Amino acid sequence: MDAAGSPSSRPAGSAPAVMTLAQLLQLVRRGRQLPGLERLQIAATHDEPTASQLPRRPKPWEAAGSAEARAPQP
Repeated sequence: MDAAGSPSSRPAGSAPAVMTLAQLLQLVRRGRQLPGLERLQIAATHDEPTASQLPRRPKPWEAAGSAEARAPQP
């Protein structure tokens, strides 16, 4: 069997990878963690925002207008 589907690749005591929608819904309603999802520790910072380092992309109408302006006049 492949490494992802083999029983030995799952940690002991973990929930099975296959759950029904009803089972997932019950976990969500009870406020429990969903199996197989990593819980990220994200916190807001109150620092000053940093300026963008990328140039602003032109809007479609700006790009069309600048293309017409750059076109040589006959």
